[in-house]
Amino acid sequence: MAKLNADVHPSLLETVTENLRRRNVVTIVDFVSTDPIKLTNITGLSHTDVLQVKQYILKKFGGIKKNATQLLAIERNVIPISVTCLDELLRGGLYPGQLCELCGPSASGKTQLCFTIAANVASRSDGIVWYFDTKKDFCRLRYEGIMRARNFEQKIIEDALRSTKIYQTRSSHELIKALRQLVTRNAQQSDNETTYELEDLAEVCRFLTMEYQAVVITVNIITRWNSPGQTDSTDIIPALGKYWARIPATRLMITRLHGEIRKINVWKDLRLIENSSCTVTINDIGVTS
Repeated sequence: MAKLNADVHPSLLETVTENLRRRNVVTIVDFVSTDPIKLTNITGLSHTDVLQVKQYILKKFGGIKKNATQLLAIERNVIPISVTCLDELLRGGLYPGQLCELCGPSASGKTQLCFTIAANVASRSDGIVWYFDTKKDFCRLRYEGIMRARNFEQKIIEDALRSTKIYQTRSSHELIKALRQLVTRNAQQSDNETTYELEDLAEVCRFLTMEYQAVVITVNIITRWNSPGQTDSTDIIPALGKYWARIPATRLMITRLHGEIRKINVWKDLRLIENSSCTVTINDIGVTS
């Protein structure tokens, strides 16, 4: 959750936030949930100013209400992945405004699934596919090969390649900076180190999904912990810790069964049946049912 600072609201100067921190009011949630009179005593701001800051925070960081008509429009604008069983698993495909995470161990097929999704989306829509390559393993030949193996017309392939933008990053700081540039279209960004990088990443992903109704797909590995007294030999959790675990609305896990056969199961999604799954194959045309 975002920490309190002047970027959240101009009234939250360093001296104000320092006084708040000393009383364990650190995040925007802490601020909104604290009694206004108590905040007035801590910050020195007027009661009216405190209420205005609260309203601003709720408007900027709170959820967006949608009526039935708006929800129906989102349902109709669902983006098919064009992998039949996976689209069925996700009730049609990827939904506008969705933050989805693909998890799995090394060599499970996460990158191949990303290539397949990007190729299918880029070849059938007028939008732009931004591919942020943090491992420097994006292969244009493989990406183009998936489309050729699917018998796409040459013009469709060329258009899809033009609408796929690849951005290689060397660190989490560079990734966040690149995402912010995508949002602001402003290259004049600060090079200062980011203190709370996961919070910044979550914030910019939320902005993309909420303001632009973009589909954001992140890729994560899994970790296994052995705990004393566990009945199970391993406990599988997504990497990046407890804070990030609750950020994606949808989390899928892909695992290798045997050979080129992979299993994709729903790890997290309130709309879907938890632990429901489908089986896919990785071959020349990417990921297929």
